[in-house]
Amino acid sequence: MNQVNQKKIVLRRISFVALSWTIMTVMAFIAAAAASSAFPDLSPGPLAGVAAALGTIVLTRRIGASRIMLGKSELIVVNPVFTYRIPYRLITEVDTSQDGTLTIHTAEGGEIYSIAFGGSLLDHFIGSSDRAAARIKDIVRQRRSPRTEAQARRTLTVSWIADFCLLATIGVAVTALLTSG
Repeated sequence: MNQVNQKKIVLRRISFVALSWTIMTVMAFIAAAAASSAFPDLSPGPLAGVAAALGTIVLTRRIGASRIMLGKSELIVVNPVFTYRIPYRLITEVDTSQDGTLTIHTAEGGEIYSIAFGGSLLDHFIGSSDRAAARIKDIVRQRRSPRTEAQARRTLTVSWIADFCLLATIGVAVTALLTSG
């Protein structure tokens, strides 16, 4: 087995990573400013601002962490809520839909869409979804193994930063409600 077949490959849009970290940094700054009562005359109180900023971090980190990983024996599609693990032998086709979204078709009849390579007007001209689909097809062809009993699996996506911020958002929002009354 050559080196290409053993290396894990991660496909993602650079813009997702840059936007996700930028927005998270800005929102963390806004949350810190609101928490320090820099805005004392806000009607719902500074805690509402902290909750809103943390909630924005949750959304942007979940979307920005979307990616496709090509492992040794399976393709992993990480979307904001669900992660799909598909053994290479179950992949029948990889293409982009009419709107430009990367789609993986499985032998079980399922279609799995990748948020990381969702269609957009910019992608229509740049073609990152088409390039990713071609790369995935090439890797699947190289790494397809003989028949095994492995099944495609769907699990909840874990995003430690987003999950921590979600818990903090809930705690701060409850505190804001209890202290405003």
